[in-house]
Amino acid sequence: MLRRLGLFLFALAACDDAELGGDPATIVMAPRPFAQTEAEIAFAADLFNGLQAQSIDEGREYCGLIGVDADGAYVATTARRGGKATCLPPASAGANVTVLASYHTHGHYKPAFLTEIPSYDDIRTDIEDGTDGYVATPGGRLWYIDARAQEARLICGTRCLVSDADFQEDPAFPVFPRYTLQDLRSF
Repeated sequence: MLRRLGLFLFALAACDDAELGGDPATIVMAPRPFAQTEAEIAFAADLFNGLQAQSIDEGREYCGLIGVDADGAYVATTARRGGKATCLPPASAGANVTVLASYHTHGHYKPAFLTEIPSYDDIRTDIEDGTDGYVATPGGRLWYIDARAQEARLICGTRCLVSDADFQEDPAFPVFPRYTLQDLRSF
């Protein structure tokens, strides 16, 4: 557990708030263009179930954007292959698409890292991009990042999505159903 926290703190120390545009608390965001619905959540879950196996097999994050097209249908950009702990979604979802959220996977189970919760940088980046986000974990958890509230909320727990067969719950690190940006800063 200490090794995991040490590695996580080292990664956080490597990039300060100035690198990503300043203090997220000072960013003013427009209201969400459409309220989140069960259909949107189901769309995100289906999208992740199609990505998780590849993300887990490769140990890489995959990411993109979810939006609504001119006909009101949920759409997603083609998933981009990221690194072992990062992924940069496209800047746009295309013409006539209203972006609702980013999405990204956390790759495969890594006992030395906190992969079962969104990171401070996950929330901070969504805040700075002015959009909400969805995160899928190796344990099969689905998270929603509410950028305006600056928090991540658990939508469903372990194995609700395709998950890594090697995943093991860490009894020394219980996962809570909600984390604020400031909660995650302490890791």
